[in-house]
Amino acid sequence: MHQSPEEFKQFISARVLLVARQLATRQGFFEYWFKILPKCKSHKTAFDIVSFLYFLLFKEEKYASFNSFQSQKKRYLKSLKK
Repeated sequence: MHQSPEEFKQFISARVLLVARQLATRQGFFEYWFKILPKCKSHKTAFDIVSFLYFLLFKEEKYASFNSFQSQKKRYLKSLKK
């Protein structure tokens, strides 16, 4: 089935919106990181990819560094255990 350029644009826009909605929250950022982690060579690579997507969407960085992300991830995981 062939899509018109407008249908393809709508499809891509819908996908981008879904990713943006997920990355906009702290929990969503971590969940997306865990989702892509098995496809990446390292934890840092996964972080770099998610951070890049976040920057493209929101024009700012979510975490100042990988170390900052790691620290917040530990806090996030602890909060899930409560």
